[in-house]
Amino acid sequence: MPTRVQRKGFDKERDLVLKFWEAGLAAIRGPASGARAKRIVYPDVVAMYRGSILVLEVKYRAKRETIYVEGEKIERLREFARRAGGRVMIAVKYAGEEWRFIDPSSCPVTDGGRLRIDPELVDKGLTLREVIGLMKGQKSITEYLGS
Repeated sequence: MPTRVQRKGFDKERDLVLKFWEAGLAAIRGPASGARAKRIVYPDVVAMYRGSILVLEVKYRAKRETIYVEGEKIERLREFARRAGGRVMIAVKYAGEEWRFIDPSSCPVTDGGRLRIDPELVDKGLTLREVIGLMKGQKSITEYLGS
């Protein structure tokens, strides 16, 4: 049985999937996201629009605090995205704030190999509206992040 914290995470993932659907994208929550799979890391959410694929690690926090993500997990998500022809991003939501999307390559890495996501970095992330616009082809994510 999921813990209260896990349940809240599941709810936020489902909320994000619903927002993508409402915007006209296809999206799915990974059925085994958060599972301790040994060989495969399943994305929390995958959003798609006419060949544009976004592979997401989703993080929710009630307080504005630093978030850490295992570097190995991101590498496995990158492999998933490579096979699917997509791109990996980290979706972050603090309570009472909007979703923000961060490119993992913009995150500093700790000595232990974890990605460090400070609230200031989250504030600089793309909004949900920007990500949806990018996925719908207004500008490619690669072009946007490169500028």
